[in-house]
Amino acid sequence: MKLFRYKHFPYAIGVTFVVLSAAVAYGEDRAASKLAEAQFKSMDTDHDDRLSPAEHAAGAKRMFDMMDANKDGKVTSAEMDAAQQKISGKKRHGEKKMSSREKIKVVDTDGDGTLTAAEHEAGSRKMFDKMDGDKDGFLTREELAAGHAKLLMRQQ
Repeated sequence: MKLFRYKHFPYAIGVTFVVLSAAVAYGEDRAASKLAEAQFKSMDTDHDDRLSPAEHAAGAKRMFDMMDANKDGKVTSAEMDAAQQKISGKKRHGEKKMSSREKIKVVDTDGDGTLTAAEHEAGSRKMFDKMDGDKDGFLTREELAAGHAKLLMRQQ
């Protein structure tokens, strides 16, 4: 399938909110849909058309590892911005979407302005629970896409 042969696919595997936020931030519904589908397929390792908490957590870990460019165990807003740009090919813009700094602040439990692997894992678990609209313990494609779109909107 051509969907899995695009240039940056190795970087896109498991990219939970980075990929979706980058695409949605530009209002590119079609691009967001394609990226969301690629993300879902890469995370759905048992091919049952739903994401278990373990599949989501594994995808989130791969995303964290990809964003942690200097491999120091922490992700800064600059590293997150660079990852978004690498995946989408564009810089993030748009006042309605959360900035990388704002995304980090949501799960930065020690308030140091960076995201550790443990903070990212805990935040990913909470995000999974919020996105699981029917509370069946799994995420469908629709729940993943809708959840990311909603959770990444800047709170007014």
